[in-house]
Amino acid sequence: MAGEAGEVFSCELCGNFCHGGADNNFKIDIRDEFLSKATVPCNARVYVNGVTGDYMRFEAQGRKYFVDIVKGAHRTRIKGSGWKKFTSNFSLQKGAVVIFDLDRRPRQAHVVVQSDDLDIVEGSSSDGDADEEMIDGDISDVDEDGGSIKIEYTGGLTLNDAHQDILNELVLNFKSKFLGVSFVHCLTTTDTQVGQMKVPERVATSLNIPKGGLAGVRLSSGEAKTRVEYQTSTDGRIAFNKKQSRRFLSKTTLGINDCIFMFFKASKKSYMNVTVVVSKL
Repeated sequence: MAGEAGEVFSCELCGNFCHGGADNNFKIDIRDEFLSKATVPCNARVYVNGVTGDYMRFEAQGRKYFVDIVKGAHRTRIKGSGWKKFTSNFSLQKGAVVIFDLDRRPRQAHVVVQSDDLDIVEGSSSDGDADEEMIDGDISDVDEDGGSIKIEYTGGLTLNDAHQDILNELVLNFKSKFLGVSFVHCLTTTDTQVGQMKVPERVATSLNIPKGGLAGVRLSSGEAKTRVEYQTSTDGRIAFNKKQSRRFLSKTTLGINDCIFMFFKASKKSYMNVTVVVSKL
């Protein structure tokens, strides 16, 4: 929309400038209210609605984010803790532009900011060292006021599209039962042959369970139920009993290099501190 002097105004419906271009390469013009939840441009809304479900995964400068996609009668919004993390990591402010490329795999987001001398530069993340052990972008319920779902990945692990699809389905099916932070890991010889399975400190802390005790470990199908003792080591990680861990794995088809999703839930048995549910991706 243009004013009398040729000034360009943002769309009254979506708040963007409804940039032209391919539907799968759309732009969001950041304004203050978009830092918590943004609106998809009108010209990209039909396409975005068609290629996304209740949430969308994308990468920006090597880091992964999961955001809620809320499809209303007239607007489609991007919101949730994953979106807030993204806008915070890139220190987004009014005037920046986020360019989404949904045709690439994984989907990409690029941040373009305008400097004081009007040169256009690509924004950078202020999230610190990229080599640190990675926590993926949060997956949050569509209800923004609800609790967020957090998943920690083994450092450097990147899922392919097939594994990601399985993970997405597992999250949708079991998210109401999640306790604390969940965990994605690729099994190693240490896990399978030695039985030295450990849970990262950030995951262990989030569970708020006794530092030592008994866990019920099983597959998400309900099979391979095994009682496994655990202890919290000096580095804050939870270490499972080696012999009992090997016994659990022997009841499954899991092997070296298999990616697994491990989530935790409250146990219904008084003598168990936590239930650990494992799924192959």
